[in-house]
Amino acid sequence: MIDLDLDQLRLLLLITESRSLTEAARQLDRSPATLSYQLARIEKSLGQAVFTRAHRRLTPTPFGVIAITEARTLLTIAEARFDRLRTLAQGGQYRIRMAVSDLILPERIIELLEHLPRNQRPPEILWTTEVLRGLWDALQAGRADLALGVALPGYPADGIFHLEPIGEVRFHFVMHPNHPLAREPEPLDPEKIRAERTVAAIDSSRVLSPGHFGILAGQDLLRVPDQAAKRLAILAGLGVGHLPDHLIREDLTAGRLVTRRTAHSPDGSTALYLAWRKTAKAGPSGIPEHLLEEIRTKSRTGFWFS
Repeated sequence: MIDLDLDQLRLLLLITESRSLTEAARQLDRSPATLSYQLARIEKSLGQAVFTRAHRRLTPTPFGVIAITEARTLLTIAEARFDRLRTLAQGGQYRIRMAVSDLILPERIIELLEHLPRNQRPPEILWTTEVLRGLWDALQAGRADLALGVALPGYPADGIFHLEPIGEVRFHFVMHPNHPLAREPEPLDPEKIRAERTVAAIDSSRVLSPGHFGILAGQDLLRVPDQAAKRLAILAGLGVGHLPDHLIREDLTAGRLVTRRTAHSPDGSTALYLAWRKTAKAGPSGIPEHLLEEIRTKSRTGFWFS
């Protein structure tokens, strides 16, 4: 049975780097004889020689190359675990779970995470994308510590969540320029809209009743996973539907999509929020203050929906 501790693994790596028991002993302020004895114990535990010895130089054996590689991997894993324990012991957070609306571009979340100081990032970040009431569902079910991009229509009645505004989104009813509705007078007749296929993003809620956006009763539907897929489907002429201004601004300018006024489109902009449980505190189930502050800073500049 192989029985090595972390100090023995560190010794293997030090001897590998120095290629000399004398040099390794000097760095550890020990005698070469002591290190020779310790190396012999390591090799006995492994059952094979790790180094060949020639003219006071140590060279890894073929087995030794493998053993040293494994020792380096094990030490990296162990030290990462110790860092996590130190973070928790100092009141930090081991993991943060972020539920992000499909209305927010992934590039924005990447930039958010890039701006977090490396020494203040949680060791594990779990980022999931949610659609419509899926954000509230993730918070209520405990699958997320915070949700970015929730809308008030889905706000649970118990009021246990803290809300902070992050920006507003304006939706357009859009279609391919060759779509039959593109030639109809405005506002579009609801019955003519009802006769056409609508593309809708599937609500990702698992427990809460699913919501919907801009769907008329009786319409044929193409259900897609998120706003990005919805945009592609409408660009391909597979249906019509509402899309947020910031995702289709270039498409409208280039004429790849056209927008038409309807009676069932939302009036004005929709406010979106950052949300988390009011009971959340610093620690394993809390939210790092530096992450909240970075989100607040970006929200003040219209970052999320620009």
